[in-house]
Amino acid sequence: MNRYLKNLLGICIAVGAAFSAHAQWPDRAIKIVVPYPAANSSDVAARLIGEKLAAQLGQPVIVENRAGASGTLGTAYAAKQPADGYTLAIGAPGPLSVGPWTTVRPLPYDPANDFVVVGAIAWAPQVLVAKKDLPVKNFQEFLAYAKKPGATLSYGSSGVGTVPQLIVAQMLKQTGIKAEHVPYRGGAPAITDLRGGVIDFMSDTVPVVRGMIAEGTIKALGVSTAERIPSLPDVPTLQEQGVKDFNLQGYILLVVPAKTPDQIVFRLRNAMDSIVKESDVRKRLLELGLTPMELPRERFATFLQTESVRWKAAVDAAGAAKTME
Repeated sequence: MNRYLKNLLGICIAVGAAFSAHAQWPDRAIKIVVPYPAANSSDVAARLIGEKLAAQLGQPVIVENRAGASGTLGTAYAAKQPADGYTLAIGAPGPLSVGPWTTVRPLPYDPANDFVVVGAIAWAPQVLVAKKDLPVKNFQEFLAYAKKPGATLSYGSSGVGTVPQLIVAQMLKQTGIKAEHVPYRGGAPAITDLRGGVIDFMSDTVPVVRGMIAEGTIKALGVSTAERIPSLPDVPTLQEQGVKDFNLQGYILLVVPAKTPDQIVFRLRNAMDSIVKESDVRKRLLELGLTPMELPRERFATFLQTESVRWKAAVDAAGAAKTME
């Protein structure tokens, strides 16, 4: 056998072996890396999706929490895992759309090129809320109050460059009002101080604020989305109340390392397409204060780039570019 035929045979054997391995996937447990702590909305969504994926793929799906650095630690870990279909990850704005603009040092991964989206799970809307004693009933009254001579307002957040702070900063820029930012070490102390009247307003997710709005211990001013959300249908959007084109909200995606074989990406996308349409999945997401995400598959390739541009504008509005170590 001449050298050419030997090389050709070697290539055919290698291709055949690779195809066989992909055809047998999965033959062991799969893990979903969540770059946030347990019980976070992303974590609960990942466990919900993991259960469904396990049933569809016939192998266990294990959720692995790797929290830290606003989600960038777990995301960096996922990016460096073998692209063999056995490591999936939850994608969120912090590490994928905000982190590249706020961190001083370059991230150890490229959000647009190191990941491929295999599933769109949910949007995570935010709600602008005010302390109970602030003398306003709605967002328009809030604006009027903020523009009064001598008015001083403060807002809290879970930290500089976090999604809640960026949403408020973008609102301030578009409305032209001023407020002092009070960054906290996490969202819990911020919402505690809002309830106690220490700060005047803030933005946070539906699960955090919904119960307090219902109790009357804080008041809702508007949601950050383009349309009203199912979990708070009576709360108008900021757009409705005059903040033109305002639409900033979190997202929860399922992603894989970029070089994952096409056959595996295709199978995961097919599985996710059916899972996110299941009525019990949609019901549970709504219970979590999330909005089931209906993103056409043809938008997967450009979604992260589009979101990166959207969030860079908010980072610039907050003056948070390159402020985080």
